[in-house]
Amino acid sequence: MAEIRLQELTKRFGPLVAVDNLQLTMPDGSFVALLGPSGCGKTTTMNMISGLERPTTGEIYFDDQPISRVDPGRRNVGFVFQNYAIFTHMRVYDNLAFGLRVRKPKPSSEELDREVRRVAEIVGLTGALDRNAGRLSVNDMQKVALGRSMIVNPAIFLLDEPFSNLDAAFRAYMRAELKRIQDEVGQTMVYVTHDQVEAMSMADHIAVLNLGVLQQYGTPAEIYDSPANRFVAGFVGSTQMNFLPVSVADVRPPANGAASVSIGVRPENLRIVATGSPEATLRAKVTLVEPLGAKDVVHLSHAWKEGKRERVHLDVPGASVCEHSLSFPFNSAIIHSFRPRCVLANVSCNLTHLATCQLLRSLLTYLIDKLLEAFTLYDLRPSRTDTRLRLVGYRCRRMSAT
Repeated sequence: MAEIRLQELTKRFGPLVAVDNLQLTMPDGSFVALLGPSGCGKTTTMNMISGLERPTTGEIYFDDQPISRVDPGRRNVGFVFQNYAIFTHMRVYDNLAFGLRVRKPKPSSEELDREVRRVAEIVGLTGALDRNAGRLSVNDMQKVALGRSMIVNPAIFLLDEPFSNLDAAFRAYMRAELKRIQDEVGQTMVYVTHDQVEAMSMADHIAVLNLGVLQQYGTPAEIYDSPANRFVAGFVGSTQMNFLPVSVADVRPPANGAASVSIGVRPENLRIVATGSPEATLRAKVTLVEPLGAKDVVHLSHAWKEGKRERVHLDVPGASVCEHSLSFPFNSAIIHSFRPRCVLANVSCNLTHLATCQLLRSLLTYLIDKLLEAFTLYDLRPSRTDTRLRLVGYRCRRMSAT
């Protein structure tokens, strides 16, 4: 186990700033989620922690020990990737045992067998130890990948969207299982995801990133109840927060000293009242109802701006009536105020460079793949050019993954 501290961490790829001056402390034994949209820098941050990437500036500390110049193999870090990355030609038993077999000093056969069976029981693979890993379901393959990293007892566990390829039902099951495992082993876990449900349900602390900049760091309750800015408020929440101009709701925003031009209200904090009720503050027309069982997601069109839609949770009957008035209590507990959003020059520059770099990388990777296919098709003899192309293709894929 180890505490992770990122001090003024910055990573640049040419003119693109992937991570910008990141300051973050992850307590020993905690479960921390790096949450954000694609291209926000979360995977790059994880790669720097693991040693797959070196920071441009700044330092990474494990228990006050600087490790940014330490080789990945000496950091005692376990890594689970989005694509399960297991030995499909081996048995499940041999996959789990691999990390211990290549260790020095090598454990005895009895100790190795005991550890393999212990980890197999934790991840739920006891009955599959003798099966070929390539014949497992995708769900069980990810369990094998998790167990193979766990068996070497790493001080830090890094997980890069490990459940994104799983089906929805098993994803929910694995969320609970991973949290149970983390509680049992007590390891520091860093989990990269773009799914706010995963982050909210598993993490002790969440770091919300956007365009390489840390937007907010706190507990799930702090992130949800007290968003630092409009991006966090809109990104976190299974149904996005409603944003309204102050003039529309005709209310005074909370007195926080901010020159606010909009207020935010969580959909579950709105309630429907009858048309013409003295409580009605805002009138809106229901345009679409999504029945989800426990709740309904209702799309509304506000009269103040044609075509403007907001979504709201409803748990009352008759939600599909054509027109309703909405009313919600205006108090500081449920109303959030936000400053105007500014598009800064460096942010626009980052977005432009990000799109350009991703396009060029994808195009170069495609061309190299086609060249290598041609080598295989015409049975060309491997050459120095072939080797260089494969190396360039590997580097392009690594860069694209960031």
